[in-house]
Amino acid sequence: MKKIILFILLFFSSFTFSQNLEFSVIVKDIETGLPIEEVTITALKSNQGFLTNKNGEAAIVLTSPSDLRFEHSFYKSYTVKFAELDKKINEVYLESTTKKLDEIILTSEHPQEILKTLIENSLSKITIPVNLKVYLREFYKKNDQIIFFNDGLINFQILGNSKRIKTDILVEQNRAVGLLDGDIDAELLGYDLNNIIENYYQFTYLDEILVSSAKRKYDFIVMSFKNNEDYQVIKVTPIDGIEGVLSDFTIVYDKNRMIIMEVGSAVAESRLEELRRSFLSSSKIYKLEYKNTFRFEDDFYYLANSKEVIGFEKKYKKQNRRIEVNNHMVVTNFNKQIFQYNEENVFKYKSLINKRTKFYNNYWDIESGFVSTKEEKEIIENLSSQ
Repeated sequence: MKKIILFILLFFSSFTFSQNLEFSVIVKDIETGLPIEEVTITALKSNQGFLTNKNGEAAIVLTSPSDLRFEHSFYKSYTVKFAELDKKINEVYLESTTKKLDEIILTSEHPQEILKTLIENSLSKITIPVNLKVYLREFYKKNDQIIFFNDGLINFQILGNSKRIKTDILVEQNRAVGLLDGDIDAELLGYDLNNIIENYYQFTYLDEILVSSAKRKYDFIVMSFKNNEDYQVIKVTPIDGIEGVLSDFTIVYDKNRMIIMEVGSAVAESRLEELRRSFLSSSKIYKLEYKNTFRFEDDFYYLANSKEVIGFEKKYKKQNRRIEVNNHMVVTNFNKQIFQYNEENVFKYKSLINKRTKFYNNYWDIESGFVSTKEEKEIIENLSSQ
């Protein structure tokens, strides 16, 4: 067993070779100069992945010299040569395409049918089996106050096929800070890591707008980017006057390959009050917001990053407790080769909150592919001191 664990650490923990290849980037809008959040950065040689935070910042730690490609669904993709990234902090500017997302495309086929075709094609092209190395982090709020934080480096071994997925999870390192109240049921907290990839890889969250009755509840439109001929967007929005906790959906797709590149949904603020009222009689978890970003590299189609927010209210001693969990995953590397491991090393629990803290280095700065903002770091430090 020790040999297997050592192999895993040697196979994935290549940061020790990258001491001279560490630098930062700040990604900004070329017109406004404002930072761009959630830009996916890919090292073209090593397949390493990074993601910008809300300040447009990303800490880059490369295992070998590599050009970087910067991608965002609403900006033109841009590749920067490694030789040009010669500063400690490098600024990169992207050109927006959202200002010209105003052309509605009239189609002979209903957009819902186009969406069904997109899902079918995406399922046929998604790469399985595969290992995704992921940095995962979660913030927990109670009554709008952050009370707990956990993160970790995780290997998702995705097996089977798109119709029947099996995911084995191996946790390399993890940490948890803060305190969870005893009145909060751990089963209601966090995301079930043993089916989250299945949901994402099978586009399960789109099921509610694929049924025939959805046409009576939602408007479907297809839109194009004037500055990006490769991508189109399907917007799905609740029809005015239709009651219920209904989400707004956005599906960005590659119209040449006919595959989904980004998919997400959120409940509009005008409908959140109805959502909160429904919580008063149930502690059921509701999906408030999520977004998945996919990438296509050399016939390799994979999840690049995701974020999801869930919230619920439950009564405790005649008081309502509002609980919210914010989950973020960044795929820092991928490999078609599945490494060998013992079944006893597989993580069986629902969430990382069920695993004792165990780490060997400050992986959140070295291998996470994501840098916390100054405010987030202060929150984590304060929770650590409790």
